[in-house]
Amino acid sequence: MDMEAERRLKAIRCGTLIDGTGESPRRNMVILIEGDTIRDVGSEGEVEIPRDAEIIDASKLTVMPGLIDAHVHLCINGEPSVFALLQYPPGLIQLMAARNALQTLEAGFTTVRDLGAPMGFAISLREAINRGIMRGPRILAAGRVISQTGGHGDFRLPIGIGFEEFSRLADGVDEVRKAVRMELREGVDWIKICSSGGVMSPRDPVDVRQFTVDEIRAAVEEASAYGRSVASHAHGTTGIKNAVLAGVKTIEHGTLLDEEAAEMMAERGVYHIPTLVASYNILKHGREAGIPEYAMRKAEQIAEYPARSLMLSHRMGVPIAMGTDSGTPFNRHGENAKELELMVGAGLKPMEAIVAATKTAAEAIGLGERVGTLESGKWADVIAVEGDPLSDVRVLQDKSRIKMVMKGGVIEVDRGVEVIG
Repeated sequence: MDMEAERRLKAIRCGTLIDGTGESPRRNMVILIEGDTIRDVGSEGEVEIPRDAEIIDASKLTVMPGLIDAHVHLCINGEPSVFALLQYPPGLIQLMAARNALQTLEAGFTTVRDLGAPMGFAISLREAINRGIMRGPRILAAGRVISQTGGHGDFRLPIGIGFEEFSRLADGVDEVRKAVRMELREGVDWIKICSSGGVMSPRDPVDVRQFTVDEIRAAVEEASAYGRSVASHAHGTTGIKNAVLAGVKTIEHGTLLDEEAAEMMAERGVYHIPTLVASYNILKHGREAGIPEYAMRKAEQIAEYPARSLMLSHRMGVPIAMGTDSGTPFNRHGENAKELELMVGAGLKPMEAIVAATKTAAEAIGLGERVGTLESGKWADVIAVEGDPLSDVRVLQDKSRIKMVMKGGVIEVDRGVEVIG
């Protein structure tokens, strides 16, 4: 790579700028980029474009921050059952994860948080992308999921055989501390626990409480010692409240949220990542597509709640970040923007959904000072889109209309944007 060329000033001429802050879109703006960082943003009259700058002509396009998915599983491919991983050799799982990462980047997602992967694969993928060995979004990795025995992360078959590498099983405060320390030793960016049952786990009721407040607090304490935060898978109301009381930073799914739990989250600044598209795809494809009967029963049990809980969070002032749980059944990588359509369908305005996938998602995953908005001093993660996502957010699902994807000042995807100079 020509490092001098990468440090060269770039100027993006924007037709319409949606900066991710929630402010109204602006016309005829310029983004000036130096290296991997935005140096200035303003109107063409306010920002002087240096004569030697490389000019990216997006004057007929909508320019936005790179999108952020706060909940993915890059090592899972959308098969009907998580047990599909048992048929793949480890090397193949890693290669498929690399493909999934590339598909995600090509869809305009420049940052993701991976909340569960086997054998340190998401950590290795993060490092490979950071070193330029392969292309993909910026990854924050949680490594293995931490679960109690018989919990959402216990994927052993009834006879005791199963894919144990996906999670660490821990029971009691001391075991939870050790499990968290093991993940920190592996180099994770986040800790992921399960404080309630789940849909795709075979034995646990979806709303059952998992881990005690003391166990969850032990995870939070150990993570905090390393400057890390905890994300909690939580569908059930008690599991949500226990996790919030113990100090987690994000609640994943939050399906059976009630007003008391939402108020607790709002008061403590705990983020809600609803993952509407995960249950949508399970219910859409159904038993006929091979989704296990136990998963279908649980998905049907909670079918009416995800959209309702999203809007309860919205009314109660809970910060909402976009996440897809991509990798779950028929929830394909690269189709992440479907979540935005469902969020708008539930009742959010298009701008609110976009902010959830940019500014708020960045804050939720701990990168709010670096990504999520197009402002001076932030990394130059930018997409240029043909069409107006504020009129129809579904345009973000059409890769052919995402004409450019820039990550850290480097054009990673070019579908015909004109570059001058």
